[in-house]
Amino acid sequence: MNGWREWQADKVASQNHFGFDEQLRYSAGGCQCRLDKGGVLFRRTRYQQGSLNLEARKKGPAVWVYRWREKDIDGKSVRRKLQIGDAKEYPTESAAQAAADALRLTINNTLPTQQPSQNNGQHSLGALPVRGTSFKGSLNPRCIRALCKELDSPWGRLLLDEVKTVEVERWLRAADIADGTKAKIKNIISALFSHAVRWEFCARNPISSGIQIGSGGKRGPSVGVRVGAKRQRAPLVLSSGQVKQGLAGLQFRDQLLVFLIGALGTRRGEVGALRWLDCDFTNQTFYVQHSYYWGHGGSLKATKTEASAKPLPMHPALKNALLEWRAQSLYATETDFVFPSVRKRGKKPLDLGAVLNRMIKPAFVKVGIAGVGWHTFRHSVGSMLADMGEHQLTIRDYLRHSNLNVTNQYLQATSKIKRLAQNKLVEAILPSGLLSASKSNLIQ
Repeated sequence: MNGWREWQADKVASQNHFGFDEQLRYSAGGCQCRLDKGGVLFRRTRYQQGSLNLEARKKGPAVWVYRWREKDIDGKSVRRKLQIGDAKEYPTESAAQAAADALRLTINNTLPTQQPSQNNGQHSLGALPVRGTSFKGSLNPRCIRALCKELDSPWGRLLLDEVKTVEVERWLRAADIADGTKAKIKNIISALFSHAVRWEFCARNPISSGIQIGSGGKRGPSVGVRVGAKRQRAPLVLSSGQVKQGLAGLQFRDQLLVFLIGALGTRRGEVGALRWLDCDFTNQTFYVQHSYYWGHGGSLKATKTEASAKPLPMHPALKNALLEWRAQSLYATETDFVFPSVRKRGKKPLDLGAVLNRMIKPAFVKVGIAGVGWHTFRHSVGSMLADMGEHQLTIRDYLRHSNLNVTNQYLQATSKIKRLAQNKLVEAILPSGLLSASKSNLIQ
């Protein structure tokens, strides 16, 4: 009898201690489980796996779509989805699941922020969301493809802790690619590690600094991957006479393309994205608003920088040539491309890469000029303007660079200009213009 009374007393004391008479409140990530009507006994933590499905598209290969739920700032459950990649990129479900692992870890992060050391380096570099990130469009697609190819190899499957600064540096130096491409790939990997540090997948970025978080951002003289971006050869620069010789062997459309780029110094993508509504024939002005990228089916994007969107003047010769071309074109409405693709029925611009290889390069090779590219004309514009005595700021604004240092890389003095400069210098040092071994002619 006494034992039963003691048990009842212990039960009441436990109820008062754990607060079974009151409704307990837990975080949104838990599940309230009742043993009986006495109250909440424990909380079960939910772990969201998400769902991964292969969905067909009207055009192009099917894509892997990852779906999950998360709560907004009001506490409402919201459905989210993200394209992991297409079926060509991930041919099997296991490969797509591996690519979604990094995202799956972030959608369950409803607890307070943990220290990076608890999850440090437990993820591979290849599993991080390389494709589809915000910085992808601002880099050379060739560098993105080279990096993605490397991440699919055993090197890309290393854990983040196993990626060492010196090993990455050795790999980049041994790669059979240009130094500029190596520098861009290094920047991509560094950006990936910066995102990994931000999402607490690792605690350091071995590519840019190798210093632990919390050290104040101080960098030593030898930290990070050191890869030079020196050019293997100087870019080709054409003179005005060479441009004239190349124009003589081209048809009207190709002449207009070269003349347009050679007179304005525009980029290839900007010419491809040019529409008739961007050509103000009344005020004789070009409004460069977009740039076209031919990779992955083609896409129309904003200009490279804010300075690239500045208007350009339209010379009367350019105006007359464009009006004549518009009269011949099958697609001449305001929203049509200035140089449309007839094979694509005007829905996409002309493939300027194919035009360069089939028409432009052979014409310049015939006059003895090899290695011409679309960007060659942009470099030539800067150098020709410098030879004409134009100020650097004028050349910068004409090429629509946001930085004067970039403009300086485009400027090259021609042999004629260097010879004139040398004549002025020699005349200043040797007024007589004669230097011989006789004492009477030596400079005193």
